[in-house]
Amino acid sequence: MIVSEDLAKRLLAPYGLPVPPGQAADTPEAAAAIAQKLGGSAFVVKALIPAGGRGKAGGVKVCASIEAVTEAAQVLLGHDLLGYRVARVLVEKAMPIAREIYAGVVANSATDRFDLVVSFAGGMEIEHAAQSNSQAVWQLPVEPGDVLPVHRVRQWLRQARVEDVNLGSLASVLVALYRAAADLDAVLLEINPLAVLTDGTLALLDCKLEIDDNGLARQPELADVYRQSLSSRELRARDLGVSYVPLEGDIGVITSGAGLGMCTLDLLKQQGLAPANFLDTGGGISATLVQGALELIMEPPQVRGAIINLYGGINRMLEASKGIVAALQTIPGKRPLVVKILGNQQEEAWAMLEKVPNVHVIRVVQTEDAVAKIAELVG
Repeated sequence: MIVSEDLAKRLLAPYGLPVPPGQAADTPEAAAAIAQKLGGSAFVVKALIPAGGRGKAGGVKVCASIEAVTEAAQVLLGHDLLGYRVARVLVEKAMPIAREIYAGVVANSATDRFDLVVSFAGGMEIEHAAQSNSQAVWQLPVEPGDVLPVHRVRQWLRQARVEDVNLGSLASVLVALYRAAADLDAVLLEINPLAVLTDGTLALLDCKLEIDDNGLARQPELADVYRQSLSSRELRARDLGVSYVPLEGDIGVITSGAGLGMCTLDLLKQQGLAPANFLDTGGGISATLVQGALELIMEPPQVRGAIINLYGGINRMLEASKGIVAALQTIPGKRPLVVKILGNQQEEAWAMLEKVPNVHVIRVVQTEDAVAKIAELVG
């Protein structure tokens, strides 16, 4: 889950982190009112979209007046940016920046640790700086659950030999970021830039927060936000307990296992077909699950047909076939369905499905045969 910048900063503020004053708006008038309330003569208006590179793409605008805030919000709201429609903007006070630092906390799946990451070459060119100079990025591995005292981080930072940054203040910010990331089940907490202001203090000017979906049960506020961000089909898939990703094609897909799913999508592409979705049933296969999954993938009007590719193992494939039959009673039209299911009670399942109109059973192991069949039927 990618958390919007305004919510991420609101979650970080209780950790004592220096978050600039600001608020989200969904109309130019609301943006102007927020700027009026903030006071001052300089503001920043940012498009709230789940993508990096907003600054280079024109999604961050510095404004010297409230009128300019209104104009910036008018330019951004309702328009597409980096593939997303801008529905809200974040209005903040502009801060006097002396230098920019990159700071981040990353969950490292290879080491099962958090990596505390710092670069004193922060800002929009951080990627270029990291690629051209490996010494530009400093990493400190931290064991999950480690208290991580400030003095240890400060001692680590001294290796960088930076003279114009208060390392004590920076260490305190980094420790607070680490604790926030651990508490929030973050896989990534990135501050770029972490600004050193002209008075020597620090401020979190931009924030990217990604939460582990598996931790949402421990994050009730974020779980509610996450559900609100999902489409009706994605919500239904989550309630079914399946992994579902909508795509732009016209061939529905149900598989058991992510690897089998990706293989099926690749084979469809090789046949010149475009998948309408990715759907992985996970480990358990029941009649109710399969019925709900098939109804879900056949709902988009552009879907011309579908393929079901299940390796059931000990799961009873007769239950899967019952779910298919039940779903077809509610699905309008006579679109072709190719079914390749292998596992416990597969023969009984085949016998049931071969009696159903527009269902084409593939009895071999190779997925290529099933893909070739759906290509023939919709071609």
